[in-house]
Amino acid sequence: MISRYALLLCAATAATPAFAADTRPPAEFGADWDDPRTAEPKVVRPDIRHCTVEIVRHGFADFEPYRQAFTPPADCPGPWHKVVLDMEGSVKGRQYDRMGQISVGGVTLLRTSTPEPSREGIRWQVEKDVSAYAPLFTREQPVVMELGNLVNETYTGVFDIRATLTFYPADAAHAPAATAERIVPLDEAHRAGADLVGGFTLPADTRRLVAEVYANGSGGGCEEFWYLSVARKEYSCASEHGPYRELQVLIDGKVAGLAAPYPHIYTGGWSNPFLWYAIPAPHTFDLHPQRFELTPFIGLLNDGKPHELRVRVVGLAHDATGWTLLPHLQIWRDPKGVRTRGELTSHVLGKPARNDAFSEENGRTVLRASGAGELKLTGWIETSEGRRDIEVAYRVGMQSRHDWDKDENDDRLKAEWTDSQRISTQAAGQSAVIEEKALAFSLDGGIRTVAEAGNPRLTTDLVIQADETNQRRQGDAAASWTKVENRFEGEAAYTQKVPREQRRATGHSRQDFRMTDSAGACQARRIATVNGYFTEDDTTCVR
Repeated sequence: MISRYALLLCAATAATPAFAADTRPPAEFGADWDDPRTAEPKVVRPDIRHCTVEIVRHGFADFEPYRQAFTPPADCPGPWHKVVLDMEGSVKGRQYDRMGQISVGGVTLLRTSTPEPSREGIRWQVEKDVSAYAPLFTREQPVVMELGNLVNETYTGVFDIRATLTFYPADAAHAPAATAERIVPLDEAHRAGADLVGGFTLPADTRRLVAEVYANGSGGGCEEFWYLSVARKEYSCASEHGPYRELQVLIDGKVAGLAAPYPHIYTGGWSNPFLWYAIPAPHTFDLHPQRFELTPFIGLLNDGKPHELRVRVVGLAHDATGWTLLPHLQIWRDPKGVRTRGELTSHVLGKPARNDAFSEENGRTVLRASGAGELKLTGWIETSEGRRDIEVAYRVGMQSRHDWDKDENDDRLKAEWTDSQRISTQAAGQSAVIEEKALAFSLDGGIRTVAEAGNPRLTTDLVIQADETNQRRQGDAAASWTKVENRFEGEAAYTQKVPREQRRATGHSRQDFRMTDSAGACQARRIATVNGYFTEDDTTCVR
């Protein structure tokens, strides 16, 4: 199991290498504000020879994808110790937030959402360690960036984007990145109702198989806010199955992995862009993919025949829209090219557990919702290095309290999600290697609208927590672990149905990021804003 935070090599988003804080912010939002930034740490880069290849330079003003050919850097041939993706963007005027992604060879490297601009213009930057995708960069490949955008007399903002890949070759002091041998998109991927379906054919010598899936509800409809869905038609975002969503990967019709989708909030989210102008919600500029360990299935798949992978969002109606699903496969092969053998010896899928309970309390409708899913797989794989027994266990859960008044002028949510994955691998005569990942997400906030001077004034308050713990242990040896705690909290208000200069918008926000590991390393940063300007930016406990 790979942690994106392992050894402090983190994907991160930032604005500039050094940051200033304004101790005297304006009393209200004006026509301009600080460039957005986040508290996540920057990618650690080695101080060695490197080469940079530009893969995107384009102004996105419509819905046409940008296309270019990637050529490996001749002056920095592989293998590479590290590969880093950098994306820089700028936009000014008026524009909505937009979703986008960059792919190489049909495989998504980055799924992202943009900030909303000021009239004077903003710049932002995203960086991501993409070393795990190194096999894609060994040959010429098509590059595609999609960032659909509408520009007209009202919405004037054009997103100017530049993206590069920087290659750091391995040397005696810097080992090659540990990666799969092949990374491939699905063949003929297409929609089948709400599912995403595609094919694949495995090499006979496959020894490990992982699916990676970028999944998010988006598009401005109710599935962008799926966690607020209600199985009642009188609510503005009605959904037949309520708010529970579960991401599933199926192999030839059999469920092979479970995950809890992350509750992404984009920079126009919760009806209030003023809350996100300077500090976006966690995982907004760099949406994290879900990983599914499929090695127990190899014995059923490496027969040279085509097989089907299906990605499903449980909780959606069969023909529902509103989710983007971007899967690919990572394939490890036997070092001697020997055909592998394997067997899926046990497949236990827990019975779905979902419950929606409605009540009326103090003039408010209350929905208490919960859901859970479990899957346990056991099997074995035999390679040129011997036999390994494998056990993979998934467990996901959600519980929420959602309440609103008659006209939805006061709408509140408190929700929590958990997602755990445990992989045990044991070779003959050795102690099992156990890798565990535990994710915990929560949202606690609301939107309320009150009349003020004859116009509605909307206030959004929200606390977001996004935590991740990864642990690896074998036998009696001490476990190695990393832990990330990522918290956002803020509140913003503005007057509706008036010209922008009369909105009297105010807001404050804060993000606290803290990362620790079993080696004693610690990295923490706090950033805070008032009315669009940073008032605090402190880095602590780096050692």
